Amino acid sequence: MKLLENSKLEAISSTLSIDTPVCDITTRVESYSCKMAGDSKKLYKQLRNEPGTSPHDLEIL
Repeated sequence: MKLLENSKLEAISSTLSIDTPVCDITTRVESYSCKMAGDSKKLYKQLRNEPGTSPHDLEIL
């Protein structure tokens, strides 16, 4: 997953955050891409090719 920079979400986060002498509420609204990228994609390909990971490799207990 990759963090997607979005100035509108940053503005919402700033608006929702409150800092008073009594309490401090910090919010952060973020958006992420669900598409695999970089290291995640490499790890997926590596794990997918390991023996015992395909449905045909499963055995009944």
